[in-house]
Amino acid sequence: MTMSDISSSYHHGDLRRVLIQRAAEVIEERGIEALTLRGLARDLGVSHGAPNRHFKNKGELLTALATEAYEQAGAATVAAIEACSGTAIEKLNAMGRGYLHWALDNRALFAALNYPDVKRNADEALMKSMRAFQLTVRAVSIAAQKEGRYPHTDEKLLALFNNSVPFGAALLIDHPVFAAEVGHLSRDELIDGLMALVVPVEASS
Repeated sequence: MTMSDISSSYHHGDLRRVLIQRAAEVIEERGIEALTLRGLARDLGVSHGAPNRHFKNKGELLTALATEAYEQAGAATVAAIEACSGTAIEKLNAMGRGYLHWALDNRALFAALNYPDVKRNADEALMKSMRAFQLTVRAVSIAAQKEGRYPHTDEKLLALFNNSVPFGAALLIDHPVFAAEVGHLSRDELIDGLMALVVPVEASS
């Protein structure tokens, strides 16, 4: 979205949404440390105090950004599950691929999930989005467990494992050392290869 599009959106009165959107763009363009409320105000052509009517500080803004991220990540994983007509284990594999595609397509939103102030400023909206996402992962994990994947593992521990692997992979893929190691692979080859190691679909046959 161009700055003129952003300004148009603001003039229609939805400054909160536009601040979140521009914050994601700033993170993607210059990194999360470059994000400030005053900078956003300058970018949007509003008074320095205008963002403070919606967010008291950068932490609150990042919390709103993280809430949006969890909602989008949840929608992406649910869509991947629904698009898979196979077994529960195959759905678990598809869920991981869906999450990784989302994380790599939305680096700014994904970065917001990892910022320390997000945890310190988590509000009920963010906690609700996080719980909803985790419940989705747990439901598919339990279904796959019933098909024989780690049948004797505590279901909450298994859900944490299934959630942490694609999350950790999304963190490492952009790391210079690891990126160089897998630079010869296309995105689809990388994502499919990782999930085939974590959740081999052959196990469902």
